[in-house]
Amino acid sequence: MTGNDRNWDYIIVGGGAAGCVLAARLSEDRDATVLLIEAGPDYGERHDDWPEEILNPAYLWEDSHPWGYHNASGPTGYQVHLPRGKVLGGSSTINACVWLRGSAVDYDQWEAWNNPGWSFDSLLPAFKQAEADPLATENDLHGSDGPVPVERVSDEQMTALERSMFATADELGFDRVPDMNGDRSQQPGIGQVPRNVAEGVRMSGAFTYLEPARSRENLTIMTDTLVDRVLFDGMRATGIRTADGRELPAREVILAAGAYNSPAILMRSGVGPGSQLRELGIEVTRDLPGVGEHLMDHPAARGVNRFYVMQDQDAPGDHDTIIFARPVIFARSNQIDEEIDLHLYPIQIYSAELGAWVFRLTPSLQWSRSTGRVRLTSADPEATLDIDHNYLSEPADLEALCDGVELSELITTTPPLAGRLETVPGHKFEWQSRDELREFVKARAVTSYHPSSTCRMGPESDPTTVVDHLGLVHGLTGLRVVDASIFPWGPRCNLHFPTIAAAEHISTRIRQS
Repeated sequence: MTGNDRNWDYIIVGGGAAGCVLAARLSEDRDATVLLIEAGPDYGERHDDWPEEILNPAYLWEDSHPWGYHNASGPTGYQVHLPRGKVLGGSSTINACVWLRGSAVDYDQWEAWNNPGWSFDSLLPAFKQAEADPLATENDLHGSDGPVPVERVSDEQMTALERSMFATADELGFDRVPDMNGDRSQQPGIGQVPRNVAEGVRMSGAFTYLEPARSRENLTIMTDTLVDRVLFDGMRATGIRTADGRELPAREVILAAGAYNSPAILMRSGVGPGSQLRELGIEVTRDLPGVGEHLMDHPAARGVNRFYVMQDQDAPGDHDTIIFARPVIFARSNQIDEEIDLHLYPIQIYSAELGAWVFRLTPSLQWSRSTGRVRLTSADPEATLDIDHNYLSEPADLEALCDGVELSELITTTPPLAGRLETVPGHKFEWQSRDELREFVKARAVTSYHPSSTCRMGPESDPTTVVDHLGLVHGLTGLRVVDASIFPWGPRCNLHFPTIAAAEHISTRIRQS
């Protein structure tokens, strides 16, 4: 059945992590008709038919199925790319498979900001419903039979360098954390990160949520289809228009296109900052100044010192040339007094040219205060977006990331890890002052691939918000946003798991209503 010959109950725009959850959960009601629209391709039900990089969970594959976005205010002479996956499964098909839930305090603060139902305890059922974690038998903060399989690298599977990292962390007083999702809080420590991986395959939303739902007669998946805008009758959403001019009617439209594209679709639909829309010749349906504003991310410091790995492990096989973020270090900068605000990500890359492994330890600021914005450059849906994260514009962010670089330096110069590393010529930066370090870090601020908060949820009385606690767009009916763009601010963790939990949470509320 095509998308043109029926009136859908739900049209979901965006086939990423949130869209896959919504499509699967809402189509469980066999009386509801669901259309999922994705701008990129679908490679089908057989995993073997998908591209190798989508299957390979070793790293974040930036160049796979790109939207082509970049940051407007990147360092001089360097373009900061902002990779997002334009494919069924969205960015969950190219991510680093880090499956972290974050700190309860972040979600409790979301609820305190007039978002009822978003406390940690309220969201915990959604977190548990999403996952199948082997540690569920030991800790009731985990789910045991959800769609997303969770694994951790065993002690036996660790590389020699990873064992040295653990030993150095011990020397520096970091606790070992056997279960990085095993507590309501996050404290400084080192552990093997939980990952959404099964049998060596990245388990994206297309494989976990959507695959079991594909055969349902009430679910249609439309790919290679770019959405232009939402259609309205007065203040009620009535469907969507695709970039090629098709109009598809629906009782409710749900935008799940991510922190860049969900606000862009709203703005092309006349929902957003009125003065900006009028400048582009877009008729204003609802003047909401918060649309596209308050863009957040977790900035990382690019180009921290690179090292040869001495006494290295065996040369890799064909598909084992990258080992990324299997152990992760949780850390606390000097800018906070509790919880954590830093992740330190190790990466080992085998260089065939050098015949050696090369190692970096990259700090990422997980509690960032700086905000940017997403704006249209044109009313044309094919036009690029004007995205500016405004990284490290808040002084505390710069100081915290500098602290992270100093900590990375301390770890890599402390035995036994230091004894396994030798500096790659031309890739050692030694600063003489804090001001010199600040300039170094400002010139190297890049994305951790965690954009959020451009359609913030909160009370309608707050002009910075866009949706209510159920994702309903303020002042409109029949239109929701459900993805990381509705987060009031980014939680201090990778956003894949929180995004899935948010979609689980709201899909449950939709079905209850």
